[in-house]
Amino acid sequence: MAELSLTLKLPFYRFNKVKALEFERLTAVNTQVANDLLLVDKKERKKLTSSAFHHVEIGSAWINQTIRNTNALPRSKVF
Repeated sequence: MAELSLTLKLPFYRFNKVKALEFERLTAVNTQVANDLLLVDKKERKKLTSSAFHHVEIGSAWINQTIRNTNALPRSKVF
């Protein structure tokens, strides 16, 4: 099976170890949200918005993009 990866290129100003660790932690949270979304039925997944994830600490734009990505790759089993 082919492996697909998504790379985000973000400009970091005054990037340091603390910011790197925080970004790594938030990336792990985002991956967990994406994997949780894959467990939801496809019809229900298409109806979801960022308001359903108010308990998650990452921003709504990031959540909305994650929802779009999981809907765009319907045959994915894990991120």
